[in-house]
Amino acid sequence: MTVSDVGREGVRLGSQLTGAAISVPVVAGFVLLGAAVLVGRSLRDVGRKLLEARLGAQEPRKAA
Repeated sequence: MTVSDVGREGVRLGSQLTGAAISVPVVAGFVLLGAAVLVGRSLRDVGRKLLEARLGAQEPRKAA
């Protein structure tokens, strides 16, 4: 193994570590985005059901 081979091995290791260091935040970002979308949809559905229940409770009062 020559000095050049050792240098190449170091560069290869450095590039692999850099790739892993970059991919972790990207994957974490997508996971957080997915979680935020799910929470947002759930809150929207809960709000819609509450609004329907509130309007449904008020309709008979208006009709009477």
